[in-house]
Amino acid sequence: MHILITGGAGFVGSELAVRLSEKNHQVVVMDNLVRRGSESNLEKLVRHGVTFVHGDVRSAEDFENLPPGIEFVCDTSAQPSVVSGYTNPVYDITNNSVGVIRVLEFARQHHCPMIFFSSNRVYVVDRLLELPRREAATRIEWDPDAWNKIPLELRQRGFDPAHGVNEEFAVDGGQRSIYGLSKLMADAACQEYAKAFDMPIVVNRFGVIAGTGQFAKLDQGWVVWWAIAHYFKLPLKYIGWNGKQVRDIIFLEDVCSLVELQMAQIERFRGDIFNVGGGAANSLSLREGSELLERKLGHGTSITTEDTLRKADLPIYYTDNRKIAREINWHAQTSIDAGFARILDWISANEAALRKRYL
Repeated sequence: MHILITGGAGFVGSELAVRLSEKNHQVVVMDNLVRRGSESNLEKLVRHGVTFVHGDVRSAEDFENLPPGIEFVCDTSAQPSVVSGYTNPVYDITNNSVGVIRVLEFARQHHCPMIFFSSNRVYVVDRLLELPRREAATRIEWDPDAWNKIPLELRQRGFDPAHGVNEEFAVDGGQRSIYGLSKLMADAACQEYAKAFDMPIVVNRFGVIAGTGQFAKLDQGWVVWWAIAHYFKLPLKYIGWNGKQVRDIIFLEDVCSLVELQMAQIERFRGDIFNVGGGAANSLSLREGSELLERKLGHGTSITTEDTLRKADLPIYYTDNRKIAREINWHAQTSIDAGFARILDWISANEAALRKRYL
């Protein structure tokens, strides 16, 4: 199959391109190379026979430079940082929303099925903060006892304290971050195009994605950044929640296996939405991440604490994966321990290059 991956020089897109190329697909990636580090993936892409086209999803003209015959589209392009969205909201919205309209138009005109990489940030932070929680020794937990005392008619839809947040959780009212707004606009556009033009489209609302090859930094890619900082003994900071904030982690290998499953069944879908993440079993707090890395490396790093809360930050979130498990029999396979071990092996193998980048 001839596949286009937009944002294909980035962390997720480049790994997906390599994997699909290894499965004998013809892959072309389009990327504007704005994000620092993406240019260093080009050699890997070329080595695996992937065609690179320098282009920006916001520009209709750039799509005209793509080779003919594309049959499938994976849109992984995005400005992925929640924090930087407040600095330049127009960039988030034009890149993450208007850009997706350009991708959808290309897919519509060329009769291509499409998989869109959305985000759990579409869900309303104010409603998530209302869910009952409690503080444990190393993490914030959702409180099932307090939840069970809430009358059924007053409970938030789309939530179960044992499983997490599902696709029915609130997307209306309150804040979700500028980044979340931009992804919600794109998410809704994909659903609308699927119904309006009978297009096979899947919308995956991902949690935290981590893996080897990610040039992480403070405001995006915290899992790999945490590993790099511990490896090189760089100073870190817990910002809010005393380092006990929790996220679920899905590793890149499982993301790629999901895409392959969905590609094989794509004609079933018309704007279907799936929450995708590591789930409760693959959830981790910052403090627990620090402890895990100290055990693996034999040393820690200096970590300070700041009480200030960031806008639209959450004390806890993990994904209810039951819908996608039920509908396409997908399950995350990579554990927290195995995922961090692979990341540390990658850091060690690329220590010289990473030292130049981060030190």
